[in-house]
Amino acid sequence: MEIQTEIEKDTPNVPAAGMANAGMMHLTPEYVDAVGRQVELRARLIQMALKALKPHDIQDFGGKPYIEGEGAERIMSAIGGFKVGPPVFSIERMDPHYFITCQLTVEFHGTTITEIGDCSTCDPFFTGAKGDSGKLANYKSLTGGNEIMAARMLVADAQKKARQNAISRAVTGLLGLRGLSWADLEALGFSRTAAGSNVKFKNGSQGGAVKTVTVEEFSSLPVGAVFNIRGKLISKETKEVAGGKKKTNCKVEIGPGMTTGIQKWGEVDETLVGSPIFCEKVKVGEYNGTKQYMAESIVPDEGTGEEPAK
Repeated sequence: MEIQTEIEKDTPNVPAAGMANAGMMHLTPEYVDAVGRQVELRARLIQMALKALKPHDIQDFGGKPYIEGEGAERIMSAIGGFKVGPPVFSIERMDPHYFITCQLTVEFHGTTITEIGDCSTCDPFFTGAKGDSGKLANYKSLTGGNEIMAARMLVADAQKKARQNAISRAVTGLLGLRGLSWADLEALGFSRTAAGSNVKFKNGSQGGAVKTVTVEEFSSLPVGAVFNIRGKLISKETKEVAGGKKKTNCKVEIGPGMTTGIQKWGEVDETLVGSPIFCEKVKVGEYNGTKQYMAESIVPDEGTGEEPAK
């Protein structure tokens, strides 16, 4: 493609940032002209990339535009020059659901980036907004209401979605499409009202800063939410589960007379029993109609993290 050839031809030889003599380099008009030409060509390339998209390829994600995986694949097909490496999947089970991450390396004209996409079988994409519809509900009906089997049947779909998320991050990173505003897109003909979906984040949910919740907020957190919480570790029990992994079940007092169970993969320091703790990035799951809580880490409470909202 002509524009790709021009980009390669007009790319100036830029000295490495760490060169000892970089501060002594003398800029020349030819060098500046070549850089300017490169900026113009890349701006044209971005415009071409966005023209390959359909309105539903862009989501209104917490007030910001987000290019879906299918849209990123459409860009790759239209522009060409991308080399996508094999996906590396990691699957973690938190009954009854599965959490998948996909690591992917993508190259574009000599520049390589490695990104990670994730997805879970309890994603609203599969369960519906209220968690009781979509593919998960269909699979539950096929398995006599067995949620574990239904979630297992969704693993391949979740892997595909995780890979698409990784591709979206890689393509937008390589082309400089991150950080675009709705004003930027509307100037190119994309209407915010025509976005594929409008995803609004609730306090403590994925997509924004993780919030430290109060006891009152804790009881109303939806499945899929991610939050921090303070409390006192009453007791803990570590068990070995399938595959030799260890999981610790903790009984945590989060308020006067109010306790809850919070799990964590691996062990929790024995000396924390009876002490104030800070549970970080706790994810709300569900098993047989009961909410479960899995923390990324449980540490001594030393004022870590965001203060709870008053």
